[in-house]
Amino acid sequence: MTWLFIYVLAISLYDLRTRRIPNWYTLPLILAGMIAHFPGHLDVWLASFTLLSAWGSGWMGAGDVKLWMALLWALPVESSPQALLIIFASFLLTGLAQILWRAVRRQPASGTKSPAAWRAIPFLLMFWYVH
Repeated sequence: MTWLFIYVLAISLYDLRTRRIPNWYTLPLILAGMIAHFPGHLDVWLASFTLLSAWGSGWMGAGDVKLWMALLWALPVESSPQALLIIFASFLLTGLAQILWRAVRRQPASGTKSPAAWRAIPFLLMFWYVH
């Protein structure tokens, strides 16, 4: 789990600096997770589809979707129901934090793209605490 935290921290810093997440950071972990956990859990497949739908609708960037899918597939299958609840909590808490941060800085609450890979850090910390 420590290696996953370091991995996400590095990607978050890279995303903050460049505003993009290269495929070679995320796709190997997605593929390794799919191979290791195949056929996976229905929840993970549904979450992956939901993330891809969010990207297709323009709600999330492709790099963020790939990062969340990599995290979903890297975690043990038996912990996927808990992981999905923690992902929802992480999205909610970091979304509220981002809205508050924009209000303090007098920026519009929506319509502004910003790096979002950092949202995976609270997820991993909460997941680590639960397990």
